[in-house]
Amino acid sequence: MSHDDPPPAPAKKKSPAEEAAEKRREKLTPGSLMKAVIRSGRGDATPADGDQVILHCTIRTMEGIVVNSTRREHGGKGIPLRFVLGKSKMILGFAEGFPTMLKGEIAMFKMEPKIHYAEDDCPVTPPDGFPKDDELQFEVEMLDFFKAKVVTEDLGVVKKIVDEGKGWETPREPYEVTARITARTADGKEILPSKEVPYFFTLGKSEFRHLKALRWELEQWHARKRQLFMLPVPI
Repeated sequence: MSHDDPPPAPAKKKSPAEEAAEKRREKLTPGSLMKAVIRSGRGDATPADGDQVILHCTIRTMEGIVVNSTRREHGGKGIPLRFVLGKSKMILGFAEGFPTMLKGEIAMFKMEPKIHYAEDDCPVTPPDGFPKDDELQFEVEMLDFFKAKVVTEDLGVVKKIVDEGKGWETPREPYEVTARITARTADGKEILPSKEVPYFFTLGKSEFRHLKALRWELEQWHARKRQLFMLPVPI
């Protein structure tokens, strides 16, 4: 390096979350997590930290016996799972496997126990009777993923901006707000239609006051901004 060359930039300090993820990744050993693509996905984009992933998952023993599933045909409720990469608690096999998937892809992940629920200090607890000490197959269909903003720290409310708004001003108490609000369950059932008839309410003084997360987000809205909120449902 000559005297005229600028000094090298200091290494970027890793966040505690990044350091924890790297330490956890050290548990991976050759063959502990293996993937087979059952159906190819579309495009070339894969999910990254900060993305919400929406997926179906069926867990089987190595003999092919279903032990847990989100799909109705396998005893589940038919409601996809949702995770925010880098934020949601999940098994190590998911944390490493999801970022390799394309939209629409179906893949089979074979995981040793230490990569799923038998991992030391696993952040999630399996249902009673779950064979956590067995090698298992996880069939995952990646339905969708997108950049999402976490509204509440417990990940109970996550939003996706569908259309950007105009201007810079946002509503606050005691502003009067006009909004079209449509609510659907995770399986697509519409429970609060408002596509044609808008709601009129005053921030802090209306029937929406108890929805603190929604109220907070309304205060961040710009005019004519359209957003999609994801709220949890029992699974």
